[in-house]
Amino acid sequence: MSTDFLKNFHYTADGATTRADALCAFIKDEIVYGRLKAGTPIPTIKELAESSGLTFRVSRGVVEQLAREGYVRSRPRVGTVVLSRDVTALRGRVLFVLPDVDACSYHVTMIADALRRRLGAAGYAFSTVVFSHDGQIGLSFLKHELERTPDVAIVIYGTPTVRKCLRDAGVKSVFIYGEPPAKEEGRWIRFSAEEAIGNFVRHCARANVKRVTQVRFDGNETPDAKAALEAKGIKSGWMVVPRMDGLGRYEGIERSAYNSFMNVPRASFPDVFLFWDDFVAQGALTAFLGRGVRIPGDIKVVSLSNRGLGPVFSDVLTRFECDATEAGEKVAAFALALLAKGRMPSPPAITPHYVFGRTFPY
Repeated sequence: MSTDFLKNFHYTADGATTRADALCAFIKDEIVYGRLKAGTPIPTIKELAESSGLTFRVSRGVVEQLAREGYVRSRPRVGTVVLSRDVTALRGRVLFVLPDVDACSYHVTMIADALRRRLGAAGYAFSTVVFSHDGQIGLSFLKHELERTPDVAIVIYGTPTVRKCLRDAGVKSVFIYGEPPAKEEGRWIRFSAEEAIGNFVRHCARANVKRVTQVRFDGNETPDAKAALEAKGIKSGWMVVPRMDGLGRYEGIERSAYNSFMNVPRASFPDVFLFWDDFVAQGALTAFLGRGVRIPGDIKVVSLSNRGLGPVFSDVLTRFECDATEAGEKVAAFALALLAKGRMPSPPAITPHYVFGRTFPY
């Protein structure tokens, strides 16, 4: 069997997946989309190892995985051959581009899963590129994938370097979150908390809240309830938790928040803390527990939270709840409409829901 098809296999270490998993996924795509036909022998384990940079043992594990999942079968005197499957006609290619700091994010993972499932069922190949904000990781892989002329790139946030690569390649792009892109770069799917903020402000007014402190970590873009609160005569200020170097992103945020809230004087507590990040909330809640702060007796707490995956606390949190599955379905429906029409449909907004809990009771 020729190994020519493996020339299209490209792997950049990004911590999100292994080279073996990437090779296995690549061969599956070649089979599912009919580029490797039923009955065709795949390269030998030795050839796979030499072409992919894997060891013989790991390459054998890739072939065994493909066999367990029903993609290939070993046949005497023939080798390992592709099994007959329902082949999806390849209609196009979609690129999903995300920053390395969000590669393990539950919310982003659910969006990616919905896109992969919905687009794959519709016949679109789906590739993921992980990039770093300093531009040192993922850029060569992104350029390689752009050379394969995707029909559309769906980008979480996106640095100026990534946006320039997309512009230079002339690829139609959709950006999720972050700053809105220039008109010629594509459309923007934004995080819209206006309705949930309105419900929160009305709740504060009914509860006779006088002061709210909003909390985020340094460098994180968040909504801002300040104008809506002050329109109701409720004072609003910000607290910014510094980043902590030397730890992973999420552990660093949580630890830094814990340290910060261990040192906030009780006399300066507002009526309500509104946390715009669940890891900041987790660190703060742990600090409050250690200090004997009663919630909601001493303070009331509201946090941004993913449905089913919010900060761990003894009581159910009042929260701005994001449904990651719902967000993924919205993005997938938008991408399919874009691919079907060939023009940009009106982009959806991803919206949290304001949900009452016992940390700020109704």
